[in-house]
Amino acid sequence: MCTVVVSIAPDAEWPVVLFGLRDESPDRPWDEPGAWWPELGDRVTGVHDREAGGAWLAVADDPSRASVVLNRHEEPPVPEGGWATRGSLPLRAAADGVLPVGPQRTRTFNLLTADRGGATHSTWDGSITTTTRLAPGVHVLTHAAPDDRSVPRVDRWLPRFRDVAPPAGPLGSAGEGEGAWGPWLDLLRESSRLAPDDDDALIRSDLVDGRLFSSLSLSAVAVSADRVAHRHIRLDGAPSVEAALSRR
Repeated sequence: MCTVVVSIAPDAEWPVVLFGLRDESPDRPWDEPGAWWPELGDRVTGVHDREAGGAWLAVADDPSRASVVLNRHEEPPVPEGGWATRGSLPLRAAADGVLPVGPQRTRTFNLLTADRGGATHSTWDGSITTTTRLAPGVHVLTHAAPDDRSVPRVDRWLPRFRDVAPPAGPLGSAGEGEGAWGPWLDLLRESSRLAPDDDDALIRSDLVDGRLFSSLSLSAVAVSADRVAHRHIRLDGAPSVEAALSRR
């Protein structure tokens, strides 16, 4: 299941920085970030899910926002008319700042939405939708509550991420070096040495209800008052995380 690490520093030039590891079935078609939604214009770009048409992660300029959705494990009844795609949630949040309220027609989710003022965490657990403002500092998000230490990878890596300096701005290209992202990316490299089915691993490959889900890409996002920077790195097909990072 997906993992997001986010740092919130309201007084910084880039108040929110995050990386998101996208776990999905390798058989589900998708496109790298672009303006795939003409009705939203060029200001909204994201990782496009070809199957359902939405986005796993979306960002927008003017005003600057970023939003990413993570699956939860609850199984509510199928709503009348069938499921709506969770991929619409990051698009609405990034484009217009619209956060989910009330009963949802989607499967259950966690949604992180960031802007110049900080970040919120919205949850639909099949019974109720709630939104909370995340406190300044570093958080690790998964299918559970923020910073839930009962999740093995959160328990192992949350204190490690909190022990190093978070990135202070955008991740540059390979030719520009890793800069302030080095400590976070070093932890990602360290995690990649674990077996992908290890409960502690961040770079994952899991069977969920008989379907394989793998970590297919990494998004490094930084949000400022007037800009969103999104560096996307494909992990599928790369011989190692190190190789993927070197060709970003």
